[in-house]
Amino acid sequence: MSSENHFVSVSRIDIKGIVGSKEVLKGQLIRHLAPLTISQLLRLFPLHGTVHSYVDVFCYIQTQANIGHEKPRKKFSKGDITFMSSNGSLCFFLKDANVSYSMNVIGKITSTIEGLNNLGPKDVLTIKTVVF
Repeated sequence: MSSENHFVSVSRIDIKGIVGSKEVLKGQLIRHLAPLTISQLLRLFPLHGTVHSYVDVFCYIQTQANIGHEKPRKKFSKGDITFMSSNGSLCFFLKDANVSYSMNVIGKITSTIEGLNNLGPKDVLTIKTVVF
């Protein structure tokens, strides 16, 4: 029996991002930030999409989710995971930024973001929940 004990929380959902067979990010969806958005996204998991970049501010994948604004804001910190309602995109902030459109903050990247810096439009990113 393993000596590691894993506490599974319903308020924080561990996720990971994979390109090919390489893990490029770890993060957490934090339910109290946007409970309706997260509940609807989890029904669609795993999410897959080609990686797009918004300058060097954030990278994102488009999803099939059609979710409205929930506690939207325009100022974000490096490592924030957000949902952009206007086009159904899951976004990963690479640096602190103010953007011109509102997004729902849904979580935080818990690993380094270096794996995201080198992704481009030919890469397919898969986001899935981590199961212990």
